[in-house]
Amino acid sequence: MTKLDSCDIIRDLLPGYIDGVLSKAGTNAVKEHLEKCGECNRVYREMTEEMEIAPLVEEQVALDGFKKIRRRTQRLKLIAGGACSLLILLIVYAFLKVYVIGEPLATHEVSTTEVFYDEEAETLTVNGTIALAGRRISRVTWEPDEEDDNAVNILIYAAETMPGQKDKREFTITIPNMKGKTASLVCPNYDLLEIYDWGSSHYEELSVLEDEIYNHFPQLDKTKDVLNYVSGIEIVDGAEGIRYSVHTIAGENATFWWSNGLLTTDGDLQSRDFDIWISLDTPYQILLFDYETGEFTENADIIK
Repeated sequence: MTKLDSCDIIRDLLPGYIDGVLSKAGTNAVKEHLEKCGECNRVYREMTEEMEIAPLVEEQVALDGFKKIRRRTQRLKLIAGGACSLLILLIVYAFLKVYVIGEPLATHEVSTTEVFYDEEAETLTVNGTIALAGRRISRVTWEPDEEDDNAVNILIYAAETMPGQKDKREFTITIPNMKGKTASLVCPNYDLLEIYDWGSSHYEELSVLEDEIYNHFPQLDKTKDVLNYVSGIEIVDGAEGIRYSVHTIAGENATFWWSNGLLTTDGDLQSRDFDIWISLDTPYQILLFDYETGEFTENADIIK
């Protein structure tokens, strides 16, 4: 047998030699050969190293698989936990919405029993009731109107009455700084009902001021030149006052009249290019606001 044939046989026996399954004679033969043949000894070492690495690779693959499974499990737990938390929040929100916070009532569901303006404190107090079975007042609030600085909106919220809970059908709210303003009951994006107008409630005082204006400017014709109160209090040179826009009624024998705060005429209504401001306290200060210059003036020449 040649050396090459002998090496081939020994190399075929190496796996069994490494695993320790050869007979004693076979093991001795392989061992003696490896001591003499450097090439076969090299092959033996390479096979031994490969067989040592293989289990490590398998263990790493198994470990990576376990990590993937654990990450997926954690992800599923997070998703399930988030879904449960969201569901709980929705349930709590629905409960609060129905039984605690409530929803704003439409104006026809609210009755005002008293609307009182305090001249000294300049506050407006509104008392009222609701008559809805199984519902109670949960909140009463007010907020400035988004479009009119001289108007406030009052919102009445009602919630479902829980078993054993006492119905609250009456409300009261006091709003500060209401001089010159209007107040309305509102339901967002639904309807609006005005319940207070400072100008209307001070009709007699405004009539006195209007007479002062007509007396101060004889150029104005009381039967043709209409003074229209602009809501709000305007401070000029440190004095509180109110402003009037001016319109002239044009047309032969044309007249005008007021109905529920609205101006009606059988002629043509023409706007003038100035406003008139008058102080609330005596001695009365009266100024013209010129639209062209954007300034107040005492010069009556702009009244043509």
